[in-house]
Amino acid sequence: MKRVFVALLFCLALLNCAKKEEKIVEKNIPYIISQENREKIIGKDTIPPMPPIPGWLVYGTDTFIIDSDTTIYYFQRNEIGMICGTPTADTIPYFINLQPRGLILLSNKNIYDFIKLNYNDNFRNITCIASNSDTVNSKAFFDLRKSLNSFTKFRDRLFIRRTTQEEDTVLKYKRNNEYYYSEDIKWDKNRIAFPFIKPKVNFSN
Repeated sequence: MKRVFVALLFCLALLNCAKKEEKIVEKNIPYIISQENREKIIGKDTIPPMPPIPGWLVYGTDTFIIDSDTTIYYFQRNEIGMICGTPTADTIPYFINLQPRGLILLSNKNIYDFIKLNYNDNFRNITCIASNSDTVNSKAFFDLRKSLNSFTKFRDRLFIRRTTQEEDTVLKYKRNNEYYYSEDIKWDKNRIAFPFIKPKVNFSN
C-alpha cells in the first residue's frame, strides 16, 4: 500500500511539472508598429523610441513585405557602406526604382531555408520587415522574424516598419500582373523623395 501511495505522489508531481512547462511556452504577441515607435515607461525609467530610419536607408539590404497572413515578398539591394546618421536626417523614403519582377514571392513553408541560402555573411545586413497594416500577427511574420534572428550577426540590424508608397504601388502591379512604368505614377512627394542623381558624362565624343 505504501508503494502505491508513493507512486501516486510521483505521478502527481510529474503532472504538475508538465502543467508548469505548458505555462512557460512563449506565445506569439502581435507586433503593433505604431506602439513600438513610441516611448516606453519601464518602472521609473522612460525609454525613448528608436530614431526614425533615414530616407536613404529605409530599404536596407534585404526587405521582406508581409502582404497577407500567408504571403511574403522579398527583394534585395546592394551592400550598404558606413552609416553616419543624424537626428535631423530626412526620413522620407527615397525612390529606388523598384520593379514588379524584382519582387520574389516567398513560400512561407521554406522561410528558414530561403534565408539560409540568401542571407549574406560577408557584409552588414540591414533587414526590413514591411507590413501594409499597423498590427502584424500572422504566423508567417513570427516564423520570418524567428528565422532572421537565427542568422543575425552582431553588426546586423532588423527594422519592422510600414510599407512605403513605392512598395505598395509596385506590389499592386505585381499582383494584377499589369505593365508598370514609374513615370506614369502620380507619386505623393510628401511620401517619396527623388534624390538628385548626377548624370553620367560621356567622354566618347
